[in-house]
Amino acid sequence: MINNIRAFIVIMLLAPSSCLSGRVALVTGANKGIGLEIARGLALEASSTVLLGCRDEALGAAAVAQLRASGCTSALVSLRLDLTDAASIAAVQTYVAREHGKLDCLINNAAVCFNDPTLYGKVPHTPFQRQAAVTVNTNFFGTLALTQALLPLLRASASPRVVNVASYAGRLAILKSPEKVALFTAPTLDTSQLAVAMRQFITDVEGGAHASKGWPNTCYGMSKLGLIAYTRILARDEPALRVNSVDPGYCATDQNQNQGYLSAAQGAQTPLQLALLPAQAQFLSGMLFREGAEVEW
Repeated sequence: MINNIRAFIVIMLLAPSSCLSGRVALVTGANKGIGLEIARGLALEASSTVLLGCRDEALGAAAVAQLRASGCTSALVSLRLDLTDAASIAAVQTYVAREHGKLDCLINNAAVCFNDPTLYGKVPHTPFQRQAAVTVNTNFFGTLALTQALLPLLRASASPRVVNVASYAGRLAILKSPEKVALFTAPTLDTSQLAVAMRQFITDVEGGAHASKGWPNTCYGMSKLGLIAYTRILARDEPALRVNSVDPGYCATDQNQNQGYLSAAQGAQTPLQLALLPAQAQFLSGMLFREGAEVEW
């Protein structure tokens, strides 16, 4: 197993043709921040199609215009995508199936985060007990639903890959009991069992019992921990799929009121490296990366 994917950039640069040539990629949460920079990096690959999943149609259209103005030559399409809206997810799946018949790369970047005390700094104070459902239903269950809807299209690709943008906030150390750690790291854990555990977290937070049951005091961290666990399940169950999690680092974005020490473009680099690895590169799946290197969960 390698512990640094930067070495594979050499392979990418020496490839005789674009690593994304003729390929179709979907980036969620692509109208700003890390998602926009990931979309930019993919769109600089000529002869590719980059789909920008955005909750706000106007912001999505503006992002496409910005990328085109900056010299991106790929086909760019903005799609309305709200991870909490099943009809929105179904519409994206229908569009990709009808227009392309396959999906080569899915980058699950979209997420919400309550900053103390608001969501995106734009809503009134929300008590912790009311943060769990919003955060987990969006970041975990919404991403899960989208990925499962698109799996048949990913299987139709010659070299499919999924990149899940996770976070250091989702590290195993946030769990407060050995039993919880054992649950999420069990080699036999499946998607339905994981979903039950994530719903139980919401229930316990809303009931004020999460601390006594070994859950962390962070809804965002728990949503990302669930996403990392799902990455491992998907890697096991879909052996032809390259699926990995990435902690982009502490980036200056709306989620932290631009307090991060890395730029969004820097945070996009590792997801891009994984997305752009040529098919002939070493097969990497079920791993967690940060700043180009594999890290312990």
